[in-house]
Amino acid sequence: MPWWNSHKDKADPSAQQRFGAEAFALTCLALELAKADDNFDAQEQVRLRNALAHHFDLDESEVEALIKAAEVHQSQLVETYSLTRTLRETLDEEQRVVVIETLWRLAYADAHLDGQELAFMRTIPAALGIKNH
Repeated sequence: MPWWNSHKDKADPSAQQRFGAEAFALTCLALELAKADDNFDAQEQVRLRNALAHHFDLDESEVEALIKAAEVHQSQLVETYSLTRTLRETLDEEQRVVVIETLWRLAYADAHLDGQELAFMRTIPAALGIKNH
């Protein structure tokens, strides 16, 4: 079982039971970042799908189901604290650094870092309890 699939939470029981709270939280954060500039383009979509498949050992249909569940949740989200709290409380520091690196790769997927993406990414390390990253 991939290391992110160990913890369960209450936000979306069916998706979190199937994929794990960490996978769900990271996917929601990634969607928040990808949509920060109102342009979730093909490069970002491919980068997100590849990262999810790699980190969580998911096949293509599982990745699509995870993204769809996260999109529903993310569209109703009014804060990201619950997502970063889930990751901060369930992942060790090295794993949280991997989360940050994954999000930076997504931010740069289209070879352009938008101001909204930069602002979002500046909040993530502290929210995950990582200093100097």
